[in-house]
Amino acid sequence: MLTDNIREKINEMDGVIPREKMPAGSIIQVVQGKLTSQTESSAGTGTEVDIGLSASMSPHFKDSKVLVELDSLPIRMRGTNTEVHFRLQRKFGWNGTWRTHVVTAEYSGTSSGSTFYNFEYYPGLNYMDSPGTTDEVYYRIMGVKHSGSNNVAYN
Repeated sequence: MLTDNIREKINEMDGVIPREKMPAGSIIQVVQGKLTSQTESSAGTGTEVDIGLSASMSPHFKDSKVLVELDSLPIRMRGTNTEVHFRLQRKFGWNGTWRTHVVTAEYSGTSSGSTFYNFEYYPGLNYMDSPGTTDEVYYRIMGVKHSGSNNVAYN
């Protein structure tokens, strides 16, 4: 029986399967970045804001795929007519240059009259990357306001 053969093979290897023996598509490494504080930004339009959410890893193989997921990022527009979007950036090595890979949809706040609103959004993203290296790869999320003059809180 197939399951008995698999169990025997795993037992022969003391329950440890080397990475290079894993079938294609196996998840062999997981890292997590976590935002631990709020970033309140008054940056002008077009200015990238590092909101403090990042992660890094060293892929085990040059042909490794990296799935980057942003589960949810609460953002709050502090007033009306303000629009922001997010960028996923990547760099190779500590001294590498950040490059934008993904730009998300636009999130905006509008209102009627003089009523003030605290607009809240919880966007996420998924991106399958092929870094093509075994060097350390860094990822970060940047916020960019592209219209409006109100503050934006990323938390």
